[in-house]
Amino acid sequence: MFVILMVLALVAPAFAQTTIRLAGWPGNPTEESAMKEMVDNFNAKNSDIKVVWEPSPGDHMQAMKTRLAGGTAADLFYLDVFLFEEFAKTGALLPLDAYLKDFPLNDYSLPLREAFTYNARLYGLAKDFSTLSVIYNKELFRKAGVREPKAGWTWNDFRTTALALKAKAINPTILEADFNRWIPFVNAFGGRVVDERLSIALSEKKAMAGLSFAANLVLKDKVAMRASDVGSGWEGEAFGQEKVAMIMSGPWSVSFVRDNYPNVYKNIGVVEMPKSEKPATMIYTVAWVVNKQTKDRAAALKVLKYLVSEGQEIFVKKAGVLGSSAAIAAKDTDPLKVPFYKGAAYGSAWRVRTPSGLFSRANDEIGSRLQDVYAGKITIDQAVKQISDNYESWVE
Repeated sequence: MFVILMVLALVAPAFAQTTIRLAGWPGNPTEESAMKEMVDNFNAKNSDIKVVWEPSPGDHMQAMKTRLAGGTAADLFYLDVFLFEEFAKTGALLPLDAYLKDFPLNDYSLPLREAFTYNARLYGLAKDFSTLSVIYNKELFRKAGVREPKAGWTWNDFRTTALALKAKAINPTILEADFNRWIPFVNAFGGRVVDERLSIALSEKKAMAGLSFAANLVLKDKVAMRASDVGSGWEGEAFGQEKVAMIMSGPWSVSFVRDNYPNVYKNIGVVEMPKSEKPATMIYTVAWVVNKQTKDRAAALKVLKYLVSEGQEIFVKKAGVLGSSAAIAAKDTDPLKVPFYKGAAYGSAWRVRTPSGLFSRANDEIGSRLQDVYAGKITIDQAVKQISDNYESWVE
């Protein structure tokens, strides 16, 4: 018996298995199926590591703040670029540079790398990404006798197209009072959201030109409206219901229409966002980050590299997202995704840098001013003045 116990004691370490926990918000059924396949595929090939997916109920990012403070956070977790700097400043994330010297980081576009860089150190790898493009209904354009948009078009071309659709009693487009949807106008017209000192720069001439153009689409030309104005819950639904001819949205809307409005999906066209002084779009992305408190860094890093390579390939194929690495993107043959992929070269990540790393309150306050512009309570000039006068207190 003693001999048997000794043998078991010696053999047991060889079969020791490390558990690596993953956390993020729960996805839709398609995304959850893709996540299960990713996890099962890794576990089938790696007997020494067991990966467990733990979707966060409720507010995932708030849950991560609480669990990081309490020492119970997952080994790897989703981190939205919008909140990245706030988390990076706390020191809770593992800097990755030293561990990725043999990893093909140049496969990621510069904006995707910069999105998760803080103080010149990389803290996350984009699990996938999305950009904005113009999605349009070819059949509604045909019925209206309006030319379909072409790559390289300008914001003036967009306005002309929208007015032509309006003249045929077709609602042209959706533009919500969400600040991230107005930033492409600022950037395309040569403006910027903040200056080198991280002070708000929306009152600068070029930024104001972009904001004024957007406001005129809503208030003067009346070619852009909110989804609620046409009785829909959001832009993708409005498009699927054929209540508007085009939307400025991401690949998630294409997938939504494909799954819920197949007859409309047959007539979808996608073109890059219009340009003015330069092309501009938004980049929405989420990183896999490593909890600095993970008990097994080597195992966590092995899982990270899998999630953004072989695992990501599974997710791109099943969930319809955009591959964040060039190697995976090259295998994505969906022609409707091409304009979205192109935006990665010049888009701006949905992250506004501030001295404190905090932007959530400012985003809410700016959105509130844009709502007042829609309601006719204030002009866009008055909105920008209010934003400029109060911005510093919002980002403290």
